[in-house]
Amino acid sequence: MSAALAQSGASYTVERRTDTIGIDGNLNEASWQNAADTTVFTLWDGSPAPESLQTVARMLWDDQYLYIAFSAKDPDVYATYTLRDARLWEQDNFEVFVTVPGTTGYVEAEGSPQGTIWDGVFTNVFQGPGGSYNMAALQVAARVSGTLNNSSDQDSGFTGEMRLPFADIYQGIPGGRPTNGTQLRMNLNRINWNTPTTQGGPGAAGSDTYYAWSPVPGTSVSFHRPDKFGTVTFSTNSVRAPVWMFTAPMVSGSTLVLSGAGHPGGTYRVLVSTNLALPITNWTRTATNSFDAMTGEFRFTNTIGNSQLFYRLQSL
Repeated sequence: MSAALAQSGASYTVERRTDTIGIDGNLNEASWQNAADTTVFTLWDGSPAPESLQTVARMLWDDQYLYIAFSAKDPDVYATYTLRDARLWEQDNFEVFVTVPGTTGYVEAEGSPQGTIWDGVFTNVFQGPGGSYNMAALQVAARVSGTLNNSSDQDSGFTGEMRLPFADIYQGIPGGRPTNGTQLRMNLNRINWNTPTTQGGPGAAGSDTYYAWSPVPGTSVSFHRPDKFGTVTFSTNSVRAPVWMFTAPMVSGSTLVLSGAGHPGGTYRVLVSTNLALPITNWTRTATNSFDAMTGEFRFTNTIGNSQLFYRLQSL
């Protein structure tokens, strides 16, 4: 790693996912629940971000993709652009910059609370505007907690989710994916705007603020600074699995009431079998439901029959 790429103190160790990540903006998979948060983003120059606009991110990986999730507080979420490669930085957005140490180029992927994509690559020739560079397997999604493009109420914020292909990050470099201990240089950024009186274009004039995981101090904001990117180290350890548990069952008339705890917002199946030794593929599905979004608690009932039954929880 060159000295020019070693100036930022921002660092993160990314672990492998344990379940399938659906790119839908809903961070309810077990892997997301147990992935570590980054440090809180600062204003672009390193100044603390206000509490009402704080942002953190999480990362996961597998053999093909790097996954990034943003959790952003925002009392007024604004994003109207829907066309790919629109000027997303003119409205609320989230951004990822990645470079491979020892190379001169980097890729950039942006998303918006609307779920819109902007992507580009910076080598000797800048590609991106007007759709001049597209990552075919890039996926972006978002969810807003509140009402998008409505300044008359107060939002809580939004979550953004991105699946970034290693094939685009490595740009044909032999190997083309991380192994244990591999490092990439990255920055994660977020731009905030308030809703303008007339919607459809840039956010309200003068309301834009710029936040970065790895600060880019200077005389003016510019995220296009590989020398200020943070360091992401890849571990082949899998992210810690959630601890699921049944609590004491209750019998109410002819029904059995089962409850317990899983990971908040996740989806589960209840499987039953009269034979504990059967392969799990031979167990019968009796319920599909979601853990509580905040507490992870669950509760379901099942009719008591004449046979002894064993119960399992299975993540979706």
